[in-house]
Amino acid sequence: MRIYRIDHVAQLTADLDGQVSLLRNVFGFRPTRGWDNPEQGVKGVRLAVPGSWGQDWVVISPSGADSPLQSTLDQQKGRPGFHHVGAEVPDLDAARAELDKRGLSYVDSGHGWIEASLTPPDHGPGVRFRLRGTGSLALAGDENAEPVAESTVDGPAVGIVTMDHICQAYPDREALAQWYADLAGFLPIWKTPIDELPDMADLVLNIPGSSVCWEIIMPRGEDSFIDRFLAKNGTSVHHVTFQVADWDAARAALAQHGIEPFDDEEGVTDGAAWKHTFVHPKQTGGVLIQLFWEEKPGVWVRSDKIPVDA
Repeated sequence: MRIYRIDHVAQLTADLDGQVSLLRNVFGFRPTRGWDNPEQGVKGVRLAVPGSWGQDWVVISPSGADSPLQSTLDQQKGRPGFHHVGAEVPDLDAARAELDKRGLSYVDSGHGWIEASLTPPDHGPGVRFRLRGTGSLALAGDENAEPVAESTVDGPAVGIVTMDHICQAYPDREALAQWYADLAGFLPIWKTPIDELPDMADLVLNIPGSSVCWEIIMPRGEDSFIDRFLAKNGTSVHHVTFQVADWDAARAALAQHGIEPFDDEEGVTDGAAWKHTFVHPKQTGGVLIQLFWEEKPGVWVRSDKIPVDA
């Protein structure tokens, strides 16, 4: 099986209109298509992320009395949050066969896509992926989606220029990186030295055909925030990272919308500055968002990184 393109990140919420409004006004995402499909139990909106051609953000909500999405929300006590990563494979039958071979269960939608966790099964449910092959562009009950009319934006957006990466928490970065490389063709690129940070270490993989990368973070030390995250959430998506064009303008936009980010960091690499911060899931509709800015291309991601085979 080979994943050759990330199509979207999907977010589940009971308040579709409110979440779309937040993403449009605060983060500058542009709604492009919407749908309501009671037969499949889903309604949703696809939003274009600035600078991320082909990698969108999708917001989905329950539709109809027997929606499986409502069951998911009930299990989460109504809390919104990350739902799945939508991706493309060249051969869906080959993907099914590979999942069967590895003992990974999946749900066949009957509409040209399957849904499965691609995380090793001995570490819990992991990250939900929806995989589609050729012959259909649908991944979320959106076969009959219609264009969304332009709407007024309320206040300045943070000025996102691209979706940079999706981050997953996992106990062993090397093991999961090798798993994804073997299973789905992800390409390990770089990692932090094991002793660079006291509470974590990370590793990043490229996904062929996508500008979006995949980051794995693992815990280090006796009181790592990643250990606490894994205990509460399992090996799921930890955050999604976006680059902004202007740091001061981004912070001012967040302040105008009443959002106070946290865990700011900054540094200098090769004489060029970089900064990053986080926006809490309570202020984004359930997904931890990281924002970064860099004075020159590549200095933030290159801060003290080493090749994976080093």
